[in-house]
Amino acid sequence: ANTFLGGATGAGLLLSAAGLAGLVGAPLGGFLADKAGSRVAAAVAGAASGVSLACIPLGLSLKGTTETIVPSSIMVPITEGLGGLSQEAMAFTILVLLWSVGASAQGPALTALAQEKAPIGSEATALGLPRAVGDGTYIVAPLILGYVSDVMDGRGLPGVACGVAGGAICLGSIALFLLGEEEE
Repeated sequence: ANTFLGGATGAGLLLSAAGLAGLVGAPLGGFLADKAGSRVAAAVAGAASGVSLACIPLGLSLKGTTETIVPSSIMVPITEGLGGLSQEAMAFTILVLLWSVGASAQGPALTALAQEKAPIGSEATALGLPRAVGDGTYIVAPLILGYVSDVMDGRGLPGVACGVAGGAICLGSIALFLLGEEEE
């Protein structure tokens, strides 16, 4: 399990940090839903998570090019402080954490939207729909993204499956925002 995050421990730390990022995202999503409306909050949170995920191929392709983006006087102390992570690993870590915040912020907004749109007497069923759709995504997405990874393997495009997933999330967020306008 040797990875650019420092092995299995580094990968585990990133997964734990992504879970902790949800502690920021979920209340943020609820707050945004209360202030801007559930549909807008769900679309914005989805767009944030989708863009973060879609940028992972870019982050994995930095190969030292961040010198023009982030000065080494800033980047070197940060990466050394985190165990000497490469620029690609640092970008990947930041993007995964941003994705996690956006994805967890979308949950409360989608639940609020389902509650608002539920017919009287069907509130519990409507509140289960976001979870059911999410579970369905966990069934279909790995098959599609696995296929994308297999087809693109060896073509010099690291993280392309993340890019495809992020693009799909962005399209869904745009559709949620645009299609919802017709109802209001």
